[in-house]
Amino acid sequence: MIAPSLFLKLLVAHLIGDYIFQSSKVAREKYRSGYLVLHALAHAVLLALIAFTEPPLLSTRLALVWVLVAHTAIDAWTSRREPRTFSLLALDQSLHLASLVVAVAIAGRRTGLGTFDSVLAALGNRDVWLVVCGGLIAVPAGATVIGRWVQPFRDALSDESREQRSGLERAGRWIGMLERLLVFAAVLGRLESLIGFVIAIKAVLRLPEARERWSRELAEYYLVGSLASLAWALLTAFAVRGLLTR
Repeated sequence: MIAPSLFLKLLVAHLIGDYIFQSSKVAREKYRSGYLVLHALAHAVLLALIAFTEPPLLSTRLALVWVLVAHTAIDAWTSRREPRTFSLLALDQSLHLASLVVAVAIAGRRTGLGTFDSVLAALGNRDVWLVVCGGLIAVPAGATVIGRWVQPFRDALSDESREQRSGLERAGRWIGMLERLLVFAAVLGRLESLIGFVIAIKAVLRLPEARERWSRELAEYYLVGSLASLAWALLTAFAVRGLLTR
């Protein structure tokens, strides 16, 4: 059994804090100190939980403090940048990943579990952390990534298409997340035929829209988003499956 590295634990905590615990309102309003502190507190709780799975070393504690300070500083800076494009998201996440690498260097070692083996036995398996990390990247993080990437296509929609699309934003987000979850699970379970089933269902549901003249550009917008969502889930799933075989 391969113990999970400190970097993998920090990455999972980062993804949970940014894409599970963080609401859309907090994400939009982080340039305000109150919301930034609220977001930082959520990450502080997650980092404290990681501390319980690590030996009580000063270097590890300093590494966790560094992650919290760096994360807060990065968000304080990027949340004030405009426009909020895919490039800004990529820069933000790259800075966060770099801070995690620095944290591992500060800790000075690859650490595994602490003394709570009976309670945390499942967390001692590296593969569990890989699957959780991959699922977070594919599903909730994917919603933000795909949303930023299709933003230019969304802005280019005509007023008529916008009216037809209004009210479906939240539903579309959850449909996309469910779609990526199914694709991710299908690849890990080596049930690739299930992916064709998911694509077929979406194609049937979108076919009536594609036949209407007013919705042609809307159908194309949905097609771009669906293909981007599918590609993101597939790339993430195959990357995780490749790592699991090592």
